[in-house]
Amino acid sequence: MDQAITQPAIDTSNVVELRQYTLHPGKRDELMTLFESKFVEGQRALGIHLHGEFQDTANPDRFVWLRGYDDLSERPRELEAFYKGPVWKAHREQANATMIDSDNVLLLQPADGQGFTLARKMAATMVATIYLLQTSVDASFLRFFQERVKPVMEATGAKPVAALKSLEVANNFPALPVREGEHAFVWFAAYGNDDELRRHIEATNNSPEAQAMERELQVKLKSPVQHLVLHPTQRSLDRSREPYRYSLDVKGDVHDFDFVDGEWNVVNHRLAKRGVGSMEWETFPATNWAKVLLGGVTNVDEIKFPTKGWSGMTVRHFELAKQQWNICWINSRDGKMDFPGQLGGFNGDVGVFYGTDTDEGKPVKVVYRWERQGKRNARWEQAFSYDDGKSWETNWIIELAKK
Repeated sequence: MDQAITQPAIDTSNVVELRQYTLHPGKRDELMTLFESKFVEGQRALGIHLHGEFQDTANPDRFVWLRGYDDLSERPRELEAFYKGPVWKAHREQANATMIDSDNVLLLQPADGQGFTLARKMAATMVATIYLLQTSVDASFLRFFQERVKPVMEATGAKPVAALKSLEVANNFPALPVREGEHAFVWFAAYGNDDELRRHIEATNNSPEAQAMERELQVKLKSPVQHLVLHPTQRSLDRSREPYRYSLDVKGDVHDFDFVDGEWNVVNHRLAKRGVGSMEWETFPATNWAKVLLGGVTNVDEIKFPTKGWSGMTVRHFELAKQQWNICWINSRDGKMDFPGQLGGFNGDVGVFYGTDTDEGKPVKVVYRWERQGKRNARWEQAFSYDDGKSWETNWIIELAKK
């Protein structure tokens, strides 16, 4: 039976904090686990908006996150309620013990006057670009960004998805310091993967138009441009997407999987423990080859996990009459095929495929999520639902790059 769900409202904010925490060496995973297991819902229950939690790829001891409010006047009340409330009191000592500095905070507002959100915009690699200007962000600078910066970024492969500017007012919750007296403009770009970002950087470096734009930008800046290359936590990524809607009637096209043909290098990220709220991931390599057959009607692949000592095979079959894929997995450990498998298809570059299974004896609903990322990359995710589709836990991610 298909699952009917109500689409949740998207949280938007008129006031946003961009928070960068410097942590003691090796403590980031501990803080991020604590944050996502306790502090996300603890703050959201009070009306605070959480727009994303991120790893800074340039610094393993930095944690970056975005917190928002409906209105500046709500900020002190909501923060007071959280920091004097039971959730923070129960876990503050553990959280504070991970931190060296938590005062690198920009207080911002949407640059376009609309509510800020990264929902439905977030991707596996995000870049926050920070301009610190000599003067306030005014209409003239916003016009410069729209007419000079944004077109160059789009032409070289960036996808600007949101922008913020300094909220130049006194900090109305002094217990938490913010950076004051600065004129910041922050814009966010989304990339399907790190390779896509690298290609954008190469294109920018080779673009005369980009070099000319950067010369124009330099005279407006007080200090060098800062680029934060960020990987959102999987839970942030899941929250930003449209929720899964379990259905065995998702349709597709016979050529949906033509892109898999060839050989791939693979990086796996697998949840250490499923169904218990774990946030500990293990990462391990694999290699994959795939072959499209019968004009696209079927394809097969084999994936080998050299550090695990086992391998697996996928058989995908497209039933022309139903316009639907059936995906079946076989592993070398027991030789069993999970038939019937997952049913579905692609809509644009994203495909979803639903089915049922058991996990350590517990019945689960299963979704595979495929994302085509240009000609040379792809991403696969597996999520289980233990409550008949009401909530989903992503437990395996595969990042593929063509050899």
